[in-house]
Amino acid sequence: MKSEIPLILPRWSAPQNVLAYCTTREGGFSQGNYAGLNVGLHVGDDAEVVLRNRHLLPASDKIHWLNQIHGADVVTLPTAATSADAAISRSASYYCAVMTADCVPVLLCDNSGKEVAAIHAGWKGLHLKIIEHTVAGMTSPPDQLMAWIGPAISQACYEVPESVATHFMAYPAAVVRSANPDKYLIDLPLVAKYQLELLGVGSVVNSALCTYQDPRFFSHRRATHNAQSQTGRIVSVIGLCA
Repeated sequence: MKSEIPLILPRWSAPQNVLAYCTTREGGFSQGNYAGLNVGLHVGDDAEVVLRNRHLLPASDKIHWLNQIHGADVVTLPTAATSADAAISRSASYYCAVMTADCVPVLLCDNSGKEVAAIHAGWKGLHLKIIEHTVAGMTSPPDQLMAWIGPAISQACYEVPESVATHFMAYPAAVVRSANPDKYLIDLPLVAKYQLELLGVGSVVNSALCTYQDPRFFSHRRATHNAQSQTGRIVSVIGLCA
């Protein structure tokens, strides 16, 4: 894949007609807390600069951008709807995309290269079964699907109160006690992996990249710890080549 910007490419056995990638913050034109390749229009960055950044993305003219609401709604492209946290496409004219800055991006495709999906899964989305809703919306049986879990915050960096942790206690090793009283550490990518496997998805690959620890990525929590009110977003994209 030729690109003007650095990209993370999934290490999976997707069909050759499936194009999939995840951006970093490297490249682009944004400044300050958003430097350089921020693709989020909703985080306070200059809109004209963000659109310039988006234009650098492979297949930028085909990407359907979502208004992500930390829910469980899934749209099938093409559609005029934007408020959702996952998208499915069976057309080479419409690419799925989800923006993240610690939440878990999940890319899906079938073994035959006929349909793809992108999922934005924060703790709320995982709790509301956004992955299950997306898999249910695909025409392929789960065992004919493969999934890639992109860069997200790692367990060591994701401390939460018990009110959040309690939703995921059933997943082995996904929740451990923190050194701080009444706090827990959640492995969101592992929860996503468990959910995919429990649904019968045939192959699940975890990138094991941490957005908090790796300076190549935007991290909402790292920005908060650094007293920054906002930060940028990376994007995970998947589509079918014509």
